Amino acid sequence: MKQILILTLTIVLVFPLALTGCCRTEIAHLKTELETTKSQRDELLAQVDTVSETRDKLQKQVNELSVSRDRLETQVNELTNSRDQLQKQVKELSASRDSLQKQADDLTLSRDAAVAEARNAKQRIDTLAGQLETETQKVSELQNQLKQVQTTIAELQNKISL
Repeated sequence: MKQILILTLTIVLVFPLALTGCCRTEIAHLKTELETTKSQRDELLAQVDTVSETRDKLQKQVNELSVSRDRLETQVNELTNSRDQLQKQVKELSASRDSLQKQADDLTLSRDAAVAEARNAKQRIDTLAGQLETETQKVSELQNQLKQVQTTIAELQNKISL
């Protein structure tokens, strides 16, 4: 009976010690897990901070790009207006060029007509000069004949008066 009592007392004393040992092991294990969890939490918080910073930087870039886009849209609108004005000026200049070309063509036709009239006039002048020459020769012949007739008349008058 003593042995049973000793055995019972030993079991009774060992059981709480064993439970205490298990609890200590469990506590140590839980502390390790707690440290691991804290470490993971700290890493996650660092990642969250990094992501937040990156998000803020990206938001800033988005804002800057929005401002740049707005400026570019303004420039595109200004360039579009300038292009439209230039196209209008090109149309006006084309119309002026066409008008000037028409005037140049008209002047060329007028010049060609004047040249043709001048040629015709020159031909008429040349023809008239030829006729004048012929008539001058005729007049010279008639003057010579007139002189001969006057000479003959004078001779006849001399003969008659004698």
